[in-house]
Amino acid sequence: MIENYLNKVLNVRHLVEKYDVPAFACNHFFYQQKNVSPCLAVILTSDDPGSVSYTKGIKRFCAANSVDCKDFTVSSASQLEQIITQLNNDDSVHGIMIMYPTGYGVKDTVFMNMVNPLKDVEGLHNSYLGYLVQYEKFRDAEQLRKLVIPPTAKGILSILKRYFIDFEEFFEKHGFYPENASCNTFDLEGKRITVINDSLAVGRSLALMLLNENAYVQICHQYTPFEKTLESVKLSDIVISAVPSGKFIIPTDYVPQNSIVIDISFEGNFDYPSVFEKCYKIAPRWDLVEKGNRINDMTLNRLLSNLHYLINCCLPEETLKKMKEF
Repeated sequence: MIENYLNKVLNVRHLVEKYDVPAFACNHFFYQQKNVSPCLAVILTSDDPGSVSYTKGIKRFCAANSVDCKDFTVSSASQLEQIITQLNNDDSVHGIMIMYPTGYGVKDTVFMNMVNPLKDVEGLHNSYLGYLVQYEKFRDAEQLRKLVIPPTAKGILSILKRYFIDFEEFFEKHGFYPENASCNTFDLEGKRITVINDSLAVGRSLALMLLNENAYVQICHQYTPFEKTLESVKLSDIVISAVPSGKFIIPTDYVPQNSIVIDISFEGNFDYPSVFEKCYKIAPRWDLVEKGNRINDMTLNRLLSNLHYLINCCLPEETLKKMKEF
């Protein structure tokens, strides 16, 4: 099915190889010099299929990228609090990730704010979200220590911004845009974008990031009437959906011609294969794309970059300057 539409699939693999592989190699070189062994702790809080799959993916990804991954499984708020405290005090652990939602009858923000910000690889602590609102990117005036932002939202924005750069580079070289586009399709300024999700990790964080890029953003969620969601989708240049339900499907008739579609839902929120015919570019449901070229592959790479940011915060300024020049 997808073979007929491969030219429409967003090339995540290319973006990772071009932008991330060199940066990670640089970091790894300096970590070896400083005897730093990156370590990530992942806490599974439920048997949700998406969370279980994501945890397995993180463990495989860490193993392939010289990162020690310690995984924990908890079943109550008290167990989770105990593990967070333990990991906050473990100097060998550089980053902590919790699978949300927990469903323990306690607001997830309580756990988010319990994680030491210097180990918050998800960027969900209230201090990081405050910086995101203020559009701050660095924690120091020298701009050597980057702030952490939620990896899934960051991954989506990275795809869009990196494609923008690639399109501009293509234009400079050839005098026209790829596929004879009349303009840079990935220029976010003024673009109408519908985000169907309002979680802190995805929808709310992503909306803030897009607003910081001067996009026109509409958030839809479980309390948005379905017909209003469809109205917004129909008028959008970019549609991003992350509804954790196999029952939520955007009919292809409402997907604008030549729009950009990003489907983050584990179950899939669009009607396949007809959605391929309408969109210009798409990051489709995970099981329709080969490993290494999925939307969650970009998320995993952003997770690793966040872990590196946290490690770098503790490195000497002289080392960080060398890394910047490397």
